[in-house]
Amino acid sequence: MTDTYAALLGLIGGLVIGLSGMYAGNKLAKKKRGLDERHHMIRTKARATSWIITLATLYILFLAVIFKANISVAAAMGTLLLVQMGSWFILVFYYQTKY
Repeated sequence: MTDTYAALLGLIGGLVIGLSGMYAGNKLAKKKRGLDERHHMIRTKARATSWIITLATLYILFLAVIFKANISVAAAMGTLLLVQMGSWFILVFYYQTKY
């Protein structure tokens, strides 16, 4: 029961800290004129490419299920989340150096 409370506290705490950081970062970027069309183009391209990578990972996980690999739902969802967020993070830096 204590683990459940700790998990909920971590989930809600992570959400609050993440939203607070996003708000503060956007406020600071607006002050320094960092939210221009280049910023939006980079984020849009990174998000689109990240979804393609996530879709490929989803197909790989479906193939693993078809071939009877023992993958739990939590492991599959965790893998998808890690791939989605990780590829988006990496692609933002890639597109910043490219454009």
